[in-house]
Order: sequence, then C-alpha cells, then structure tokens
Amino acid sequence: MARIAQPTHAALGAALAAAAVTLAGTLLITNQRDLTFVLSPFETFGRALGVAAMPVLFYLVLMFVAGALGWLRSWWQGALAGLVSVVVGGALGHVILIITNGAQLDGAAWGAVFAEFFGLSFPYAMTGILTAALLAPPVYRSLAWLQPGTQRLVGNVAAPVSTSAAGSAFVRIPSQAMLDAAANDDAREALNAQWEAMVAAFESHGWGTEAIAEAAHEQQSVFVGDAALVIGEQVVLARPKQDARRAELADVREVLVGAGAVLEELEAPAFFDPADVLVSDTTVYVGVGGATNASAVRQLRRLVTPRGYRVVSVPVVSGMHLSEVASVLPDGAVLVWPAAIALPETLGGFIPVPEARGAATVAFDEYTIGVSAAAPETAELIRGLGYDVVELEISEFEAAGGSLPRLSLRSRD
Repeated sequence: MARIAQPTHAALGAALAAAAVTLAGTLLITNQRDLTFVLSPFETFGRALGVAAMPVLFYLVLMFVAGALGWLRSWWQGALAGLVSVVVGGALGHVILIITNGAQLDGAAWGAVFAEFFGLSFPYAMTGILTAALLAPPVYRSLAWLQPGTQRLVGNVAAPVSTSAAGSAFVRIPSQAMLDAAANDDAREALNAQWEAMVAAFESHGWGTEAIAEAAHEQQSVFVGDAALVIGEQVVLARPKQDARRAELADVREVLVGAGAVLEELEAPAFFDPADVLVSDTTVYVGVGGATNASAVRQLRRLVTPRGYRVVSVPVVSGMHLSEVASVLPDGAVLVWPAAIALPETLGGFIPVPEARGAATVAFDEYTIGVSAAAPETAELIRGLGYDVVELEISEFEAAGGSLPRLSLRSRD
C-alpha cells in the first residue's frame, strides 16, 4: 500500500523562488531608476524595500496557493498565476501602506494604487509575471518529484480518481538501440523531434513531465507505459513474459520509488503487460490472450476491487495490446478498433473508429484528446463528439511497434 503526499513542498519552493527573484529584480531596477542622486544608495534601497516588501509578501502567498492547486506546471499557467498575484498582491500591499500612513482610502487613493502598476510598480509587475512564467514552473516540476512524494502516484484513499484530469507524465528517452535501428539520419532526427513534440504537448496542457534515462541497449524501452500501471493510488509493476524486457524495469522502479511510490508486484504464474489495461473512472478493462494471462487478471482484481473498481476481461487478438485498440474518453465513451478484439461486446457500448491507429488516444484534459496523426478520420470523429484534438506525428514509434498511450506513464491528480 502507498501513501499520498501532496506537492505542497513544490508549491512552496516555486513560490519562494519566484518571490525572491521578483523582490531582487524590483529593488535592482528601482535603484537604477533613481537618477536624482539626492539620496544615498542605502536610502534608496531602504525606501524601495519598504514599498516592495508588502506586495511581494502577498505575491508569495498567492503564488503558493496557485502551486498548491496545481497551477504552476506550465509557463502559461505560471504567467496567469503571476498576473493575478502581481495585481492582487500589489493592490493589497499599497492599500496597507496607505492605511498605515494615515491617508484616506478614497477614490483618488484607489486610482493611485492601480496607476502605480504603470509607474514605480512597473518593475515589480513585469518581474513578477516573467518570473512566474519562466522560473516557477520548472522549479515546481523539479521539486514535485522529490520526497516526500508527489501527485497521486501514491496514497491511501479508496475512491477511484478522474481519468481526464492533468497530472504528471513519466516519459523515457529513446534508447541508442532505437536510434541505431532507424533507417537513416533523417529518421533519427524525426524520431527525436516526434518525442520532443509529444512531451511538449503534455506540458502545454498542464502536465508535469519527468524523463527517465534511456536504457541504451533496449529498443522498446521508450514505451514506458509497458513498465507499470498507475491506477488511482496504486502502482503495479509489469511482469513481462520476455526476459529481455524485464531488464528495462530497474530504472523505472528506481524513479517511481524515488517519487514516493510503494510498488505492488504480481506473482507467478502471472504475466502482465500494463499496455493491456484500459482504465475508466470505475472500471479496469484487461486485455487477455496476448502478454497478459488469466492469473494476472485474478491478482489485479484482488488489488483494485476493494478500492471501488470492477475488473473486466477483454479477449484481444493475439499480439495486440488493449490500450492500442481501445481508449476511454473523459465522458466515458469507449473508442474501439473492433477488428482487434475477439469479443467487443465485453466493452459494452462503444464507438468504432475508422482507422486502426485511431483508438489509441490519450486524454490531455477534460476537453482535449491526443490522437496519432496517422488517424485523421478518427480525429474528425472525436472533434464531432465535442473535443479539441491534438494530432501528434509518432510515425517512427508506430513503425517500431508502439502507440501513443505506451509512450508515457501517467499519474493523474
């Protein structure tokens, strides 16, 4: 069993870093702007500190709240949080200064408060917003993976969690073996570019990302979704049939444990590939007949049923992974490539997709679905269902036998 650790330490670290740089930048720019030479540098610094300290203190508190709510994972979220923190913090700080100086808080005073953002407080405003956008998110993401743990990788809560919220995505750098297997230099460049575009797509939709070091001699190791199953608060390590793939698990295990996870493992005679699992809000579908056997299904059922999930076995065509031929949209609808499933009716009502690659989707958030660029008709189908669609070019990874869901290991908030 695992334990939940909210990323408040990451929120505090990001807020402190942003506030410190904002204060330093404000004081530096304010001092440089004093061209009168009437006051000594020390007096100028003291006056600037007296004006800036209270707004920056409120800025710190508001940035911490934004981080605690998970709003500092990407630059644009940081920029919005910084804008709000700058305006609210600056206004409150100046109001307190007006009151403590015995002045009347009337309409003229309020006008002066907001006029300050375009005057003496302009360095504070610009520094606060830029720092929130460029510094706070990387600090937040870095600290989020330190002990005492992060996200919902670990916990002790029995209720199922959303399958559409943003969270944290573990990705694995393409191995040297995969690069060597590419047809030519252009293919190698395309592979790296496609991987980076996928990571950028997660980050632009509010996900924090953590790159696991490459497994140099394992071509398939980039498909990190094969290594472990994160379902709610539980993390179940893969139990591959092939000895070669077992070598990939050591680094993944180390990173997950370093993130605070207590792993659960299935026992023989189970064979288990997490790419055979499809999770909805209350149901765990497990593809059987390929890399996952009935013993694994029984053991998974014992693990997740007490936490509010039901487990449904789905017979798949030999050699296919369930997550490559079916996926669950945020509204609960199931997309399916029926030709790859022996008994599609085990999935209940579903929406058949027109392309084999189309069913392997990833929900970036409640409104946005990632789809392979090899499935344009499916992308249009999903748009018709009311979702925004991000079409990702992953042809090099598909040629290597993978799919979009298998390129990441996702832990949702």
